[in-house]
Amino acid sequence: MLDVELGRTSIGLLAAVSVPAALGWLKKGPWRGVLFALLYGAVVILPESRSADAWLLLLGVTLLSAFGALFNRPWGSSPVNFDWLPAMSPVRYAAVAGLVASTFLLFYIGWGVGLEQLKEVVSSDDRFVITVSGILLAVFGCQLPISLAVNPLIGKIDDEIAAGRLQASVRKFVEVGSHVGWIERFILFSFLVSGSPEAAALVVAAKSFARAPEVREGGRLVGDYYLIGTLVSVAAALGVSSVTRLGLGLSPF
Repeated sequence: MLDVELGRTSIGLLAAVSVPAALGWLKKGPWRGVLFALLYGAVVILPESRSADAWLLLLGVTLLSAFGALFNRPWGSSPVNFDWLPAMSPVRYAAVAGLVASTFLLFYIGWGVGLEQLKEVVSSDDRFVITVSGILLAVFGCQLPISLAVNPLIGKIDDEIAAGRLQASVRKFVEVGSHVGWIERFILFSFLVSGSPEAAALVVAAKSFARAPEVREGGRLVGDYYLIGTLVSVAAALGVSSVTRLGLGLSPF
């Protein structure tokens, strides 16, 4: 299993950086954001270790937050215009360089430890490989049978659009279908493998509610496309999750 110390450090540092950014502190109150990253990073790192790498990690998190705050300040555009770079002030260019350097520092320190932990998890814990393989199969591997099921309907929809009997916006609805399906199957797989089929049913209901206006606008042909695609997608997620649960030594449902 993943080392608790590594989990504490990685998740804690991610929170130290992301919370100030998400709350807008780096733009509205930059010192507050940098101070939060420093203090919370210290709470996460220092009780576990006072080594040089620990202090460098804390420095990297603090610098990452500081350069993020610098980048978000209302600087004007640069008087020097490079065609291959976005127009920014020299201060923002410096901030971007600092962000890259700070990120590199964090990855450089954490890469070795993280890689060793990943090797240990992959080699010693079959559940990790089974679960990741199930996710890949459910989200991406099942796209082929779903495409085979809906492609004839997509062809008819394209013909209707070309003839002017359906609006061009229907094509956009169809184009995003596969990406929505990826997200749908990932969430369904997660809930089904964890033994929460009720939550999985809510996901399907929420999707149907959100997409209902577009389905009604497209008429029966688009409705058939949506229905068949959803049913095959749900069936695929259900089948793969059941096999994955069996592989994990659990009941299929």
